[in-house]
Amino acid sequence: MIEKIYLGLVLIFFVLAFAVRNLKTYFDTKESIKGKSLKLSISIFISTFIYIFIFLRLVILQPSWILEIENSTISNLKYIGIGLVTIGFALGILALIAMRNSWRVGIKYDQKTELVSSGIYRFSRNPYFFSYSVLICGYLLIFPSLILFILWFLLGVTFHKMILEEEIYLESVHGEHYLNYKNKVNRYITFR
Repeated sequence: MIEKIYLGLVLIFFVLAFAVRNLKTYFDTKESIKGKSLKLSISIFISTFIYIFIFLRLVILQPSWILEIENSTISNLKYIGIGLVTIGFALGILALIAMRNSWRVGIKYDQKTELVSSGIYRFSRNPYFFSYSVLICGYLLIFPSLILFILWFLLGVTFHKMILEEEIYLESVHGEHYLNYKNKVNRYITFR
């Protein structure tokens, strides 16, 4: 029961942290922070479905309802899953904090923000996307559902396409500064 409460609270706080960052940036900049693209809309839809899916699994859904695989080997992976959920949550919070008022949801072509390359951004050019993937991978190990796996995979593909588009945008805005940063820091994770 304590595990479920912990996992539920992490999920709720992850969503709330995202919402608070959005609101804080909006109020600080007095500008909309949400870009417009089909990929962004798809990622928001899939993310929302994943949040609801995991929350319902924590509260009421039975494993058989969500095509969850059940065997003793997989059940031992839940402890690794809890660790990944915790790591993903921590990385996401660090990414949200480091972005300060440069935070945007999608690309806002009409707004120019500073290039953030400090803090957690020294180890990943996309730590929030990476954190989200780690977090959901953790939940997937805890609840090894075919449905959740498909959603996680589709979201990963969508995120990757968004990142590729964002890289082109950042290069056009920040030029040589971004290219230098890109040469030092990997797209997802850099080990130094």
